[in-house]
Amino acid sequence: MSSGDPFESMRLRLASVQRSLSWNPGDSGWTARARAAVSDAVGVVNEPWPDPVLHMGDSTSADGYRRIRVEFPSHAGWDARGWLMIPDGVKAQSPAVVCLPGHGAGVDEIVGLTAATYHADFALQSVREGWVTLAVEQVSFGSNRSSREVNGQSSCTIDSMAALLLGETMTGWRVRDASAGRRALSTLPEVDPARIGVIGISGGGLTTLWSAALDPEFLAAGVSGYFCPMFQSIMNVAHCPDNYVPGFGLLMDIPDLAGLIAPRWLAVENGTLDTIFTKEGFKQACELAEQIYAKSPERFTSDLFEGDHVFNGRKILPHFHKAFAR
Repeated sequence: MSSGDPFESMRLRLASVQRSLSWNPGDSGWTARARAAVSDAVGVVNEPWPDPVLHMGDSTSADGYRRIRVEFPSHAGWDARGWLMIPDGVKAQSPAVVCLPGHGAGVDEIVGLTAATYHADFALQSVREGWVTLAVEQVSFGSNRSSREVNGQSSCTIDSMAALLLGETMTGWRVRDASAGRRALSTLPEVDPARIGVIGISGGGLTTLWSAALDPEFLAAGVSGYFCPMFQSIMNVAHCPDNYVPGFGLLMDIPDLAGLIAPRWLAVENGTLDTIFTKEGFKQACELAEQIYAKSPERFTSDLFEGDHVFNGRKILPHFHKAFAR
């Protein structure tokens, strides 16, 4: 007899699944088939692209950089938005980074406009590294929060459910915005289109990992507080519905996505005290990533730092400097 607990029943079923597209180094066609299957699962990412453009708004001079409010087309009926930060004295064809916040007050939390949180102003750190930085407001966060949501800091639940009615997912929406941001950055004379990376923490780490896996034009990815198998993360404690992609558990596990990034550059980090994405799960995920990057070990780095669910960056930012070096 069953326990009567539907979630536990689902966990048991998922644990017994033989995933059809787990990373397979001996399969020369794995990358193409896996990327196509994951793209189909998240929806929306393969829609035709509008012409890339950055619509510039108000501009403010700050300490060592200029911050500009921007919008840019993403997909049918939707323009993404965020902050573009350009370092003073930046040269043409310089590296650039798309930065993605996790749950909280939105993109203002990563550009120094609100009090420091677990995000540690990592977009501000990026522009101070000398990189053109586009901090993207994720769907359902901050200024992209649905007016129908009256409680909490995000509208992930109502928006995620609506996306499912369209055969799409919140993951797909957010990945689409990240890639739209990369495309928009590539139009700037200050930016080298071949040297654009993506960094995020928590829900932004999710978008970062999936974006780099599905968009081969990202040169590097920095994932904080997300790189963890399902059974040590989203199937371990209660998570926001934006973490779930229909059918994904039949295809692969989260760390397998690193196989769609290699041999491009990947840096991952996790806090030892993180209860959302466990250190045991992080270690397990890194073991697989090290196998994936066996032929190019210098392009993968991991950091299990002492701390909670916070952005640290002590290995991510130097790894990006290596990736961006000509």
